[in-house]
Amino acid sequence: MKIGIERRPLAASESGVAETAARPLGREVEVKFRADDGALAAVAASALLKGASVGKAQELVSTYFESPAFDLQRAGLSLRVRRKGRAIPLMGVKWESGVADEVFARGEAEVRCPGGIPDPALLEGAIRERVVKLLETRPLSPIFETRIKRRALLVMHGHSTIELSLDEGSIIGGGASLPVAEVELELKSGNLPDLLDFAASLARDCGLSLAFEAKSARGYNLAKGDMPQIRKAKPITFQGAINFDDLIAAVIANCISHFVDNWAALRASDAPEAIHQLRVSLRRLRGALGVFRKVIDLPELEEIRSEARRIASALGPARECDVFRVNALGGPFRDEAHMITGVAQLLAAVEARRQESYAEARRVMDDSMTSLFVLDVQSFLARRAWRTALTPENLGLLTSDAKVYAGDSLDRLRRRVIKRGKHLPDMPDDERHELRIALKNLRYATEFFGGLFSKAKEVRAFLKHVEDLQEDLGAHNDAVTAQAFVAALTLPPQTEASFASGYLLGWLRHGTVFADTHLKMKWKDFRHAPLFWS
Repeated sequence: MKIGIERRPLAASESGVAETAARPLGREVEVKFRADDGALAAVAASALLKGASVGKAQELVSTYFESPAFDLQRAGLSLRVRRKGRAIPLMGVKWESGVADEVFARGEAEVRCPGGIPDPALLEGAIRERVVKLLETRPLSPIFETRIKRRALLVMHGHSTIELSLDEGSIIGGGASLPVAEVELELKSGNLPDLLDFAASLARDCGLSLAFEAKSARGYNLAKGDMPQIRKAKPITFQGAINFDDLIAAVIANCISHFVDNWAALRASDAPEAIHQLRVSLRRLRGALGVFRKVIDLPELEEIRSEARRIASALGPARECDVFRVNALGGPFRDEAHMITGVAQLLAAVEARRQESYAEARRVMDDSMTSLFVLDVQSFLARRAWRTALTPENLGLLTSDAKVYAGDSLDRLRRRVIKRGKHLPDMPDDERHELRIALKNLRYATEFFGGLFSKAKEVRAFLKHVEDLQEDLGAHNDAVTAQAFVAALTLPPQTEASFASGYLLGWLRHGTVFADTHLKMKWKDFRHAPLFWS
């Protein structure tokens, strides 16, 4: 699904923050935290509740329905019938909000459902038309169920009313069940910055970690035997005239959405792509903020960049293990491992390091500091903090055509690449590494800004030149990082494992010679590639 851009007025309240009115019907805005018994008790006793007590538990039984081909899930929707005591059952539909800069928002519609039999015709407006058209005559049947005991209370924070819920229960489907323990904060009225501020305070006070996988998503995975999806960055699409204010919101939102989209996948498995996408999302965010810092002088922005670097660095060792394994098993050990002494011992040492690194990566991701990082970025977006950080001479930039700023930035980043690569291919490894970083920043900026220019074919062609150059430079990077990785393994010298590692390092170094045979031509192709922004 592509991200759209929600236009926001530049008018600000007396506090300097753009006011967000009460959320319209059909929109759910909530922050969820993972919890256990200790965390639930800590939240219930938190001083942030100002002495208010959590209400009595109510049992919520929700049955989720689907078509035989899972049409709703494939379209990003879920449909449930919820029973609460003797009240008339409610049928609810939820869907991705489509708002670019809110990872905590979803579309929501809910109507009474007498008898508890789901009927999309009971819905109203556009969502009724969408669901009815999607399902046509296909029948709905129960696919999984959630049984939740919920204790709730209303909290006033700033100018907003927030419902705090403590949920305990289970998800049942596919002949299995999953326990559920969560803290939910739903914005009932007021503004998003208040919700985020309260969520951050609660996370600090009780050491909470964010949850981004909805109960419905977990239910689908349980019923189908699936794992959480690993997702690449979504393309950014722009509609209408886009100014700098729109641009910065869209780009930062795209990066943080990419980050949280892969959180559940890392929690659930050791899939190498999950760690990779998490690190890519953080590099993209740092690259974006690096572009915008040229005109925005704001300590908060620098703190976000610093935190993104810290988290990415903590995920680095796990990624290094994965890359080493890929290079080994996809390279010299692919077909001839049985003929090379010490391969099994080397891979066993790598796997031990990998398990340690993944455990540390999950610890960092589940630490409340990482959740506070996400909340800080969302608050930065919701408050449009950059509006107060522009110098007087740059104030007009907010409403200026985004293409002008984007073109200037792409020009600058391209000049940096050409300057750093002028001595290719006769460059030492450290200079090649700096060139790779410059190329990555140019690539990310191309992905961020490309949609502004309505030249999709030209953008793809330019990206291909950048990617081809990155690939050949990557051979040198793999050889250098593999050497450092083997040194960190501290293998005993003159052992079978050290022999295997030496064999692999030699193979990777040979690969750099082969890559360099193409590098000069690829550099020339890049330098002469048409500039889609000119």
